[in-house]
Amino acid sequence: MVVTTNQQETCSTELGEGRSREMQGGESAAGAAMEAGANLGASAWAGKEKTMAVVQETVEKAKAHDDPAAQASAEARKEERVLEVEAAKQDAYRHNAAVAKDGRAAAVVKDEKEASAAAVSA
Repeated sequence: MVVTTNQQETCSTELGEGRSREMQGGESAAGAAMEAGANLGASAWAGKEKTMAVVQETVEKAKAHDDPAAQASAEARKEERVLEVEAAKQDAYRHNAAVAKDGRAAAVVKDEKEASAAAVSA
C-alpha cells in the first residue's frame, strides 16, 4: 500500500469528532497508529480513574447513609475527580498529537521546558 501526502485519513480515535485530516509530509501511517494507540491508553486510564471515583463515591455515600451533607460532599468530590481526569485525558491527546506532528524530539523538549518552568514557579 502506497501512502501519499494528500491521502485522507479518518481519525477514529477517542477525539469524539471523527474528523478527517490530511496526512502531512512528516506523518506516516505508523505515526498515526502510534498516536491512536497512545490515545487509547489515555482513554483506558481515564475510564479506570472515573470508575474508581464512582466506586469511592458509592462507598462514601453508603457510610453516610443518614447524612445528606456527607452524601452531597461525596458527589462533589466525585464530580471534581471526573473533571480532573477528563482534563488530564485531553492533555494527553494534545501531547500525543504534538508528538505525532512534530516528532519525538520536539515533544521531549517541550516536556523539559514545562518541567523546568514548574520547578521555578514552585
